[in-house]
Amino acid sequence: MANERKVDTERIKKVAQSVIGLPTLPTVVSKMLEMVDSRRTSADTLARLISTDQALTARLLKLANSAYYGYQREVSTVNMAIVVLGFNTVKEVGLWYSVFDVFKNSGPAAAGFDAVKFWEHSAACGVAARMLSKTSGSRYSGEAFVAGLLHDMGKMILSQYFGAEFVEVIETAQSEGCGLDAAESEILGVSHGRVGAWLAEKWNLPAIICDTVKNHHAPWEAETEPSFVGMITVADILCHLTQIGDSGRKACPSYGDRLWQIFQSAAMPIDETDLERLQTDFQAEYGRSEAYISVVQETETGG
Repeated sequence: MANERKVDTERIKKVAQSVIGLPTLPTVVSKMLEMVDSRRTSADTLARLISTDQALTARLLKLANSAYYGYQREVSTVNMAIVVLGFNTVKEVGLWYSVFDVFKNSGPAAAGFDAVKFWEHSAACGVAARMLSKTSGSRYSGEAFVAGLLHDMGKMILSQYFGAEFVEVIETAQSEGCGLDAAESEILGVSHGRVGAWLAEKWNLPAIICDTVKNHHAPWEAETEPSFVGMITVADILCHLTQIGDSGRKACPSYGDRLWQIFQSAAMPIDETDLERLQTDFQAEYGRSEAYISVVQETETGG
């Protein structure tokens, strides 16, 4: 790569400090994530916690009353909203809003980086990941949407805190035909996966989520569950192939045999020859989920 730079540990330290400076998740959402993952949690107990957060309460009630769920009676209590939506959806929505609010309040994205299209890509990746986890029988299916939604959040951190450098990263990747990660390493000394994982760890998100954010471009290096991380990688590929949203990466990433061997080793029915069929399945799944996504995005922006 032209103009090869020496890795600057001070730059990496500066990026890490920027992540440390980001807000933590709201207390209600952090506690909610713990409760949802516990088999001992009831809808009543979860409702009491959520009811202490007026904004989250209003968002969940609006979603539960949306045409997407088609419930015949008005949903007027948090308890009933949880029953209609289900624990996993409550977790997804609570985390989605919290992450959106963190970055919305942190500052504008870098010039040329479309934040709206970025979140569209992220949500679509969540939908694709959830679809893949269900069809493959993953034991982490409840984490799939969140992992897909958050996989690229390191890019948003770099875009907001290192705007000029991140623009240079994107331009270098395009002009030199190299991968985005290679350009990040050259210019910033650290990848968006590592940056996003720092934040996920700060937020005390489950290890499977932290590992996915860190290694979604190298799932064979995953420490927790390579086949799950690989599913998020495939979900990302499907979003690029179908051109839903924009992650800032103009070309669809390519991984070679190492990716598909992960699924073979885990006896999971995902192979490169399935990509065309998976694209069709994903587009249908995204179409079914579009109403849900539009309601969430509408309430995000106060529409």
